[in-house]
Amino acid sequence: MDGRGLRAPTREGTRVAHQLDVWRGRFGREYTDRNVVAWRSRVPAFREALAGLSIRRVLEVGCNRAHNLVALAELLGVDAQIVGIEPNRYALERGRAAHARPAILQGAVFDLPFHDRAFDLVFTAGVLIHVPLESLPQALAEMHRVSRRYLLAVEYFGEQETPVPYRGEEGLLWRRDFPTHFRSQFPDLGLVRSGFWDQALGFDRTTWWLFEKAAGRKGRG
Repeated sequence: MDGRGLRAPTREGTRVAHQLDVWRGRFGREYTDRNVVAWRSRVPAFREALAGLSIRRVLEVGCNRAHNLVALAELLGVDAQIVGIEPNRYALERGRAAHARPAILQGAVFDLPFHDRAFDLVFTAGVLIHVPLESLPQALAEMHRVSRRYLLAVEYFGEQETPVPYRGEEGLLWRRDFPTHFRSQFPDLGLVRSGFWDQALGFDRTTWWLFEKAAGRKGRG
């Protein structure tokens, strides 16, 4: 990445410090070691979600080993700018060692080091499920801020806020109604399409939602 679109991050708040400590430490490293997938299996999933859209600049928040970003680089071609941000240094180094593209930077969803509207698409895959409810508005606000047009969330759905024990730990994973959270916080968002991905496409059993900002919908001819 050539530095365009970057801004200096601010200091993270204490409300999210514990969560980040968990994912930056041993727990996050163990997650990275056991989550190795064939990135090519995910190309059809992203082709389905992004069909017909003009996207040249992409940011994944919480990219881990960058499997998703490599799939998107294949799908979108050499002219697309593909960027990931990841709090765990070990995962970041594994991703950089394995792939010349994309660019992977260290950081977290709560304070993205990019200017407003820096990317055509900003997305998460299995990240927002790990954000405590009190910190979710901050995470969504940062994603919305740096997106010029589209937001994609690939997460576990629940009609109600439901804590789920995760690897023997409490307070690290929640199922929730993500479309309601996005659209109640940002009325400018419209749902473009949604769907379900599973192991056949290289994912866990997850639901995805693609949102578009109102200004982009008005400009679609």
